[in-house]
Amino acid sequence: MPAELLVDTGAIASLVDARVLKQIGLANAPLRPYEGSLNGVTGFPLKIRGEIDLPLRLGAVTRSQTFAVVEKLHVHAILGTDTLKDFRAVIDVEEGLMMLKGSGESIPLGTPRVEETYVSRVASTVRLCPGGQALVVANVMGRAPENATVLVEGLPELDPLLKVARTLCSVQEGQTIVEICNTSHEDLVIRKGTALAAATVVPDSAFSTTSSVRTSSAVSTHSDQRESQAHPDLDAVIGAVVADKDPPKDPMPGLDEAYQAELDADFTDSKLGDEQQGLLRSLLGDFRDMFVESSLKPGRTDLLEFSIDTGAHPPIKQRPYRVSNAEGDVMEAEIQQYLELGIVRPSTSPWASPVLMIRKPDGGIRFCIDYRRLNAVTIKDCYPMPLIDDILDVLRGAKLFSTMDIASGYWNVPMHAGSVEKTAFTCKYGLFEWLVMPFGLCNAVPAFERLMENHRLPYSSRTTTTSAGTLQGCRLQVEDEKVPVGA
Repeated sequence: MPAELLVDTGAIASLVDARVLKQIGLANAPLRPYEGSLNGVTGFPLKIRGEIDLPLRLGAVTRSQTFAVVEKLHVHAILGTDTLKDFRAVIDVEEGLMMLKGSGESIPLGTPRVEETYVSRVASTVRLCPGGQALVVANVMGRAPENATVLVEGLPELDPLLKVARTLCSVQEGQTIVEICNTSHEDLVIRKGTALAAATVVPDSAFSTTSSVRTSSAVSTHSDQRESQAHPDLDAVIGAVVADKDPPKDPMPGLDEAYQAELDADFTDSKLGDEQQGLLRSLLGDFRDMFVESSLKPGRTDLLEFSIDTGAHPPIKQRPYRVSNAEGDVMEAEIQQYLELGIVRPSTSPWASPVLMIRKPDGGIRFCIDYRRLNAVTIKDCYPMPLIDDILDVLRGAKLFSTMDIASGYWNVPMHAGSVEKTAFTCKYGLFEWLVMPFGLCNAVPAFERLMENHRLPYSSRTTTTSAGTLQGCRLQVEDEKVPVGA
């Protein structure tokens, strides 16, 4: 199969993404244990599933090559120095060529489509009280480009009680801003030098507003330089932003008649008896209108209208960013699906925030909206997030637990009529505005948390806890002689 390969002269071993094995029919192929360890660009060890020999063809030369199998590579495979030696490959950086001594072939190389990622470490010791949030300065390790825009994301190795907000920031004098939250019930101390987040450089081409776009090949891509524009609010930290990658296609939030007639429940691994299963089926049937066929068909609440308070600040208007043809196709498809769903509409708003297409580590494309400048002038909502330990306390003694995910939670919340125009986003396909609460707004999380905690189930025997768009641990006591059913 044609593959996108990254030639890495700094890698001692060659890597292949586990997805490639599925694509070539080797998903269940036995893997040999990998001896040794490998570190990624962030300096942390990679999780290696094993190693396997695969046929690799470069030009007219085909060899069986050993690859370490890893998860979520941004390309199909990385060719390290072991492969380059076996193929007798010589890299001509000036000419952008890889020459194979054995066959005399020259293979053109391009700029790889991979974002630079740097580890960010806390610049000074920070103490957070329980439930406390803070903006901390972090040193970006390595030579991150000055004034570059980076996507900041928490490292998986962090204490699970320390949360890092996914944000877009800029690098200034080797430092960036990281928003953190202590979700425990005790003070949390983050020592100076603690590895806190990964800062991934967003390609300049993602912010370009010019019209010319270069194309990419199957092996490599060429990145473009943008016309720089200085924005005074570029340093503002925003909540970044990812809209659902698989947007809904059905504009009707309800269920079809067949689905409403019967809600199937899988009792394959259940310990409930026949009578108890019947009780649960009856309960589900009574509330079948509360369920959707999939998370792609959200409902709509009348308990909250989301508003954006910008005081007397005048409207902020930005130009659309440039996108590649492939990114434009994804953008057009997403917007069309949002229109069909009825959650966005064409706009004549004086406000305009640009759409930003960001490539994910797995090669996919994120549809984002750059609300940084809007967030910078928004009056912040300080409603607190619940503490995990408090949630565990209220569930003490419970024996049955269930979790109910709200289908596309944010999209269940309608926008206040006076704030719809402020959500307007601009792109090559026009200007649109949200009719429901979008991702990326700084007050979306506290507003949704308030909605969840103010909602009360109409049962006297209940325990209700909520967190980040999920109604968790709701316990409904049915008749004691029968069974407590998780609702």
